[in-house]
This record gives sequence, structure tokens and C-alpha cells, in this order.
Amino acid sequence: MKNVTFITTGQPTTNPRLVKEAEILHKLGYSVKVIYCFYQQWAQKADKTLTEKYPGMYIYCGGDPVVKKASYFKTRIRQKLSTLLFKYTRNFGIPENAISRSHIEALAIAKKIKTDLYIAHNLGALPAAVLAAKRNGAKVGYDAEDMHSGQFTSTHDESYRLNKYIEEKYFSRVDYFTAASLLIAQYYKHEYGYLSPVVINNVFPKTTLNIVQNYKANEPLKLFWFSQTIGPERGLEDIIKAMAATKGNVQLHLLGNCSENNRLALLNLGDELKLNADQLQFHEPIAADEIFSFASRFDIGMATETGVPLNRDICLTNKIFTYVQCGLAMIASDTQAQKLFMEQYPATGKLYQKHNLQSLTDSISFYIENPDVLYQTRLQNYQLGQTTLNWETESRVFLNLVQNL
Repeated sequence: MKNVTFITTGQPTTNPRLVKEAEILHKLGYSVKVIYCFYQQWAQKADKTLTEKYPGMYIYCGGDPVVKKASYFKTRIRQKLSTLLFKYTRNFGIPENAISRSHIEALAIAKKIKTDLYIAHNLGALPAAVLAAKRNGAKVGYDAEDMHSGQFTSTHDESYRLNKYIEEKYFSRVDYFTAASLLIAQYYKHEYGYLSPVVINNVFPKTTLNIVQNYKANEPLKLFWFSQTIGPERGLEDIIKAMAATKGNVQLHLLGNCSENNRLALLNLGDELKLNADQLQFHEPIAADEIFSFASRFDIGMATETGVPLNRDICLTNKIFTYVQCGLAMIASDTQAQKLFMEQYPATGKLYQKHNLQSLTDSISFYIENPDVLYQTRLQNYQLGQTTLNWETESRVFLNLVQNL
């Protein structure tokens, strides 16, 4: 039996890529452990369901603000102090504790696990994986769901310098490197020539759904957008403005954790533009495996990335693949990554020019005026998800990497 240990600075519910990889290895008979820590309160309930499904697999560390307050606040203080000290020194584990609140706790647990391979599932988890692997003579894998040094608009930002430092120090010590989009892989290869990134798309296991023609005469066209957090600078304001500019009955359904301030900001914008009260609807976060049946009730998935900072321009989020696998048509902004995807799969929906309100309005209006095309697009997307863009296909890439090590 082979042993694999995953490390993340998030929670299982907030990291579906990790969960998919852990589950498939477990099903194939690997001994799997996952070291994780508190990240979002809303994810706690779904985490409990998942961890109870796999007793002993998931190991929690670093405390939380509700049950294990002392540990949580101790790690928060340590991270804040380390972040301040990073301006003056790179010694004493300061960078590692600045980029991960639970670095010390995760490392201590990881060192005690006899494993063949550590897999870090974000930049903050990488130092613990590398250091534990050095201690135990194991291999290291790294998954770049984002380009972390590309998440900032200025290279003078202290957080950029921290992320860049961790990349430069630890990337050369990994045995395999995966990326969530072709452009993330290419940009990282350009920055660090010694890397050989392998692309693993953000697809999901096949789901059996009954795709019906939701949009009919006198029914609203239902747009859908989801993320862990509903907030500004994600293109939502543009959707609302485009809805007001169309002549049809359009609803926008938003799924995710939303602060009261962000909710009011979007509702107030809708009021200013004379939208009806039912045209903006908010939904609380749900477990990842429930999203597909939930999303299939809608018509069009919105992928409205603004392209700023660089990471948002080159990432290919799980929204894209969720929409396809749920049988939704798609309207996507022309970020570098989404444009590349739509060029490869042009029948999946409409590409609009970001920050061009008329372009977005025209895309929505097209489907209002062509319900039959909308339905056929939905059917074709669902079939694409069943045949090509799914985890059953994509997981072979991941398994080859692990088995080769």
C-alpha cells in the first residue's frame, strides 16, 4: 500500500480539487491523510459530513474561532507578527509562518505521518510539505489552483514579496507540479524555467441530471453565478446593469457567502436601475456535491471575471466546468483563459468583451430571443461534460503523476 498525505491551509469544502484527488486515491487503496485548518465558518457543516464519511482521513489543526478559540487566536497572532517581521528578516521561519496561519501545527503533524508523498494544495501549505518530506525522505507534489504571485496589482506589495519569496524558495524542491489552467502553467514555466507544470482542469465527476427546457414564454431567464464569496470586482455589477438594459424578464441567482454590506450594495444597484425585487436572489452556500442538481434549475452560467489582477486573467475557475457539467449555457468574459477555453469549445456559449456593457447585454438578449438555441446549448454542454470534461477523464493525468513517483 502506498501512503499519500495532503496539506492545505483551507478546508475540504473550500478545496474541491483536493477532495477529488484524496477520494480517488482512497478508492484505489492508498492510505490517505489530509491535514487542513479553519478558513470559513460557513464550510464547517459540510466539512463535518465529509470527514465523517472518511473516518481518520482528515486531520484538523490550528483551532477555530468557535470551538478551539485559544489555538485559533494564538495562530492568528503568530501569523500577524510574522507578517510584520517579514519586512525585516527571512530567518527563523518568519516567511513560512507569515504565509500560513497553521504552518507549525501542520508541519508537526506531517512529520509524524509515515508517507511516500506529500501533496501541497496551495502556496501556504508548500513549506510544510517540503520540510516534512525532507525529514521523512518522501516526495512532494504541488497543485497551483492559482498563480499566487499573480494575485497582486503591484510588485511593491509586501504580500506579493512574501508569495514570491515562498515560490522562489520551495518550487525547486517539488517532484511534480500541477496547474489549474494552461495559462497558469505557462506563466509559471516562464517565471521558473526548471518547472514542468502539468494541467489538471477544474472538472468534476459525472452527475446524472435531467436537462429540461426551463426557459419558456412568460418565464424569467435565470442567470446563475456562484463562488465561495459574493463580493465586488467579480463582474456582478455588470450583470445587473446588463439585465436592466435588456427587454426581457431576467433573474440573477447568486450562490455563496455574502456579507450584509455586499448584499445591500447589489440590491441598491438593482433598485437604482429599476429592477424588480425578485430579479436578484441570494442563496446560502451549499456542499460541493449539491451544486450540480441546484445549478441545473437555471439556464445560463455567468463567468464574469474582470481580468484583474493577472491571476484572474489566466485562471480557469471551477465555474466554467460546473456550468458545462450541469447542462447550462455559458456567458463568459474575454479573459485570456476564458477566451482560450471558448475558442476550444465555441458551442458552449457566448464570449463577451469585459467592461463592455453592450457586449454583455447582447449576449443575454441573444438567449432571450432564441430559447431553442439556449436549450440545444444546454443539452450539448451536458453531453460534453459526460464524455470529455469530467473528473473520470481528467483524473488519469493526476494518477499517472502519482503512480510514476
